[in-house]
Amino acid sequence: MNEFLLQPLTTLSRVGDKLSEYLSKLIGGGRVIDLLLHRPVRFENIAILPNIHQIINDDLVILKGKIEGHFPPAKSRQPFKINCYNQSGYFNLVFFKIYPSQLEKLKIGNEIAVLGKFSRLSGENQIIHPQEILPILQIEKMPKVNTTYPLSSTISNKFLLYKINFALNKLTDNFEEWIDKNIVENFQFNSFYETLKKLHHPQRAEDLLPMNQSRRRLAYDELLAWQLAILIAKKQNHQQKKVPIKFASDKNFLDDFIKSLPFSLTKSQIKAFEQINEEIISHKKMLRLLQGDVGSGKTIVAICACLQTIYTLKQACVVAPTTVLAKQHFNYFQKLLENFPIKIALLTSANTKKQKEQILAKLNNQEIDILISTHAVLEPDVKFKNLGLAIIDEQHRFGVLQRLKLVEKGHDVDLLLMSATPIPRTLMLGLYGDMDISILNEKPKNRQEITTSIMSQQKSQDLHNSIKNVLHNNQKVYWICPAIEEQEDLTSEDLGLVSVEKKFSELRQIYGNDKVGLIHGKMKEKEKDQVMLEFADQNSQMQILVATTVIEVGVDVATATVIVIENSENFGLAQLHQLRGRVGRSQLKSYCVLLYGKKYGPIQKQRLAIMRQSNDGFFIAEEDLRLRGSGEIIGTKQSGFPEFRIADLNFDNDLLKIANKQALIVINNDQLLLQESNKKYRFLMKLFGYYDFLKAIRGG
Repeated sequence: MNEFLLQPLTTLSRVGDKLSEYLSKLIGGGRVIDLLLHRPVRFENIAILPNIHQIINDDLVILKGKIEGHFPPAKSRQPFKINCYNQSGYFNLVFFKIYPSQLEKLKIGNEIAVLGKFSRLSGENQIIHPQEILPILQIEKMPKVNTTYPLSSTISNKFLLYKINFALNKLTDNFEEWIDKNIVENFQFNSFYETLKKLHHPQRAEDLLPMNQSRRRLAYDELLAWQLAILIAKKQNHQQKKVPIKFASDKNFLDDFIKSLPFSLTKSQIKAFEQINEEIISHKKMLRLLQGDVGSGKTIVAICACLQTIYTLKQACVVAPTTVLAKQHFNYFQKLLENFPIKIALLTSANTKKQKEQILAKLNNQEIDILISTHAVLEPDVKFKNLGLAIIDEQHRFGVLQRLKLVEKGHDVDLLLMSATPIPRTLMLGLYGDMDISILNEKPKNRQEITTSIMSQQKSQDLHNSIKNVLHNNQKVYWICPAIEEQEDLTSEDLGLVSVEKKFSELRQIYGNDKVGLIHGKMKEKEKDQVMLEFADQNSQMQILVATTVIEVGVDVATATVIVIENSENFGLAQLHQLRGRVGRSQLKSYCVLLYGKKYGPIQKQRLAIMRQSNDGFFIAEEDLRLRGSGEIIGTKQSGFPEFRIADLNFDNDLLKIANKQALIVINNDQLLLQESNKKYRFLMKLFGYYDFLKAIRGG
């Protein structure tokens, strides 16, 4: 069944270990199927053999030409030019770097076909660094359209397209269809094989739009694989714990802890913990999602769950997606539990070798009750003596297999997934099946609502006097921009997106170099951690942090009271709400300023008006879902949802519901997909990375 798709990238011709590493980083996986799921982002028609005098600047063209002469550079910074002629005129091929192997194929007198961007500079017709050059007799091998993919500095579009076509040519159309035939007919889906071919060979610009049938077909495949995984996990979770629950009366700290808090728990916190506690002390394994709005107090509920686990003579582990967030949890746990005989440790990649060895030894001897960690805890050498509870914060940032690795580090481990992103109730069932869910929909009584205002970017200069007053009061400001560099992607120029680098430079001129910091996704993890820690430090001179949405989930900065969001009309409501949640983390009055730019139309006005009128994350999530589907937002993935490769719940909510129904039928008949007739579903789960999860479930 085309097992070739599951092979590593190194099985492709001329792809060694290093190139495979670069390619894997770009496409998000190391298998052939990961390469074929890397979708093109741009389509462009090619003008074939046009008259040179009729070509417009920047047209993509294929020209015939006979090489008339070579003109090496007179100075080091000048290009090498190769002069060509055809019946409609002369043109030059321009190379700022040319290799002997290229010159060997471009001898004077050779007739060639050239593909590239045409430009006319000071009366000179030229193609700078042609995309393709072939002998004239091979002109039929030239592409008829140009397809562009997301790239990196080490992977070119030409190389990527060549490898994709190589992989497609090795496939055969013998996939056993896993989608119900009525669904295939209803949506007029092509076969999986035809879908992959069409995905990479668009014939018109519309073939790249979200509602294109090729993307929709693959989205359904991915959602079906996801639903199968979720339902299998849920079915298995009804298993009983194998070891009887024991209690230690000298470790019953919960009531005293709650009494020691300088605030009262909210009603939703109490209800959520009661639900969690009931499962921790029961004979049924817990698989529960704790969903709370920003600032609703999930961490307190997590501490209570850890204390109850310690009461049952077991260890607890809390995992965060970043080192900064793990450190914040560690400090918070230590502060609130300092008067209790609870041993807490922090394990991250920042630990020295000696520190890690000491932590691992104590962990294995149960001299640590609560471990706070990052992905570092997933390493094979990290072993617990008696892990009883795994808590994963910002769970959507961890894959299913990563969660599973953590649970496998103990016996009868309860799993609590935490998310700060409210998910619309209409999507909850489809995303998570009938997983047990606890909801925190209240905020602590001492928190003030964040005041949100909307203004044009053209009036942003008016902000600076207000910002100066904020800084004078020793408070801090987030300044969010959607792009890292100017015109960093194919849409930035058209949308007029503000870049963090330009804004960083601008704000330093206004407020001073020491006052302004910068953070974005292309920085190394250690660099980002260092910037965030400096910004969070109340004694630091840094008072303004210019950032991309990388800070959407991050460390609490109690004195951060203002967040300014550039191009806010381009974001979805849920993401805006998450960003707004970076302020208002204390009793201080906080503000959110939404700056809009070029694309401020009727839908955008409606979206931002909702932000101004409400601080309720659950209401905003429902409104976000209602307004989505127009394709007018940059943040293509719904914030807080599982990280799908192809599926996008902005457009595929209908497919999610159908996939849930089909998965239910399959799993109700064969809970672990052991029947030969369900081999096709096992292959589907392999394609989208869920099969190892299935194997581990089978093994208990």
